[in-house]
Amino acid sequence: MAPALGPDNESFQCELNGHEIQCRHPQTQKEIIISINNLICILSRGDKLEAPRHVMLFLWLDENEFEVSRECMSLQSIEVLSLPAQLSKFVCSDIPPYLGTFTHEQVEKVNIHVIISTTSGTHTGMSVFKNILSPLLSQLGVREYAVHETRTTQTIVELCHTKLMPCAQAGIKQTIILLSGDGGLTDIIDSFHGTAIQYLAKPIIALIPTGTGNAMASSIGLLKSRAAGLSALLHGHPAPIPAFLATFSAGSKLVTEAGSGRVNINSHSQSKTGHPTVYGGVVASWGLHAALVADSDTAEYRKYGAERFQMAAKEILFPSNGDDPHKFRGSISFTWRDRQTNKRHTEALGCEEHMYVLVTLVSNLEPGFTISPLSAPLDGCLRIIHFGPMTSEQAMNLMSNAYQGGKHVNDARVTYREIESIRITLGEVDERWRKVCIDGKIIAVESGGWLEVQKISEHYLNILIPAHGDSDVWLRGVS
Repeated sequence: MAPALGPDNESFQCELNGHEIQCRHPQTQKEIIISINNLICILSRGDKLEAPRHVMLFLWLDENEFEVSRECMSLQSIEVLSLPAQLSKFVCSDIPPYLGTFTHEQVEKVNIHVIISTTSGTHTGMSVFKNILSPLLSQLGVREYAVHETRTTQTIVELCHTKLMPCAQAGIKQTIILLSGDGGLTDIIDSFHGTAIQYLAKPIIALIPTGTGNAMASSIGLLKSRAAGLSALLHGHPAPIPAFLATFSAGSKLVTEAGSGRVNINSHSQSKTGHPTVYGGVVASWGLHAALVADSDTAEYRKYGAERFQMAAKEILFPSNGDDPHKFRGSISFTWRDRQTNKRHTEALGCEEHMYVLVTLVSNLEPGFTISPLSAPLDGCLRIIHFGPMTSEQAMNLMSNAYQGGKHVNDARVTYREIESIRITLGEVDERWRKVCIDGKIIAVESGGWLEVQKISEHYLNILIPAHGDSDVWLRGVS
């Protein structure tokens, strides 16, 4: 049976033993052991006239479940008599301003929206909301918020244009608690950047990762522990979200319905020249990465979670007919800025065949997979990772080094550097090899078409990151 703060408000004594919090009831000797990775926060209760009471909120795994996942976890609480000093960083005495705060007996109004991407990852968003987030907000006394479930691929885009953007334009403070992967975040980034509107109040996004790869969450420290995203909701601080602009040749289409549908790129995202554009905040790619994301976007693959990417990669690298892996044909040039002279230079890659072409604003594409080791959280630096055709075994060995802290970038065959923009002209006939990935969205470029990606300086959105930008800080303090 899961522990809970019972009606008799029984209190536990607790002590820290490594990364475990051992709680024992002084009379009954009932014992509860809590992993520090599952600790969300400690609420300070009681008024000035009485001794402080502390309520510990944490994630609890159903004892009947053998596989640890947030789908089978719930929010639980116990009251503790005293706290070890090392746990003081988890104490939440006041509600943070972005969730509404009492100042001089007045309430600062903040519009709070909870967005649940019902199809992200393995479809755990709704269970995370019901079993964890909703009870957490209730414990905090946050009761005024709107809940939005995604019904179609356009739900978040429509919400941005009908509610979120008009409020931001009017100067109304907003907090968006987003239960999603990178796709939902990209919908918001693309919507806010895709129209020429001035925003008086930048929304704050609290990302609770429920996607497959969760590149942004992994890169800013929201996956360092099971409770990191929830802890950041209470203890984090907002930082601007960098973005890039991807411009496509006319005729490029957004791929939908697990690869079977083709639709025009949203009309609100059009460049001044009339070319379709998409704004992103994570990654733009062509070649092996884009192909495996496109191929794995099926119901059959998605049930395997992040493993679907490796499964699709193996099928592309080791074709069933025994052929060598595909050589992606096209020309690539990029611009970079000399930091000493501040001069901008254009450079072309001296090859017409490629295997892997990716530009990114983040360090990790998934937990442990460090694609850009020099990238710091939200530093706004756009970096390219490129290598040309090679054997299947060589490609597998090279990319496996990304799981070793990003050692693949030390290989002489890999181009890895900071850039300002890139242009790719595709020379492929088969549409399968003309698919481009923008933050998980797949866009099919027409034959002979092109793609340009450039970083932009505007920041219209903020995202909550763990205290000090690194949730490991807490763990170091208690080890």
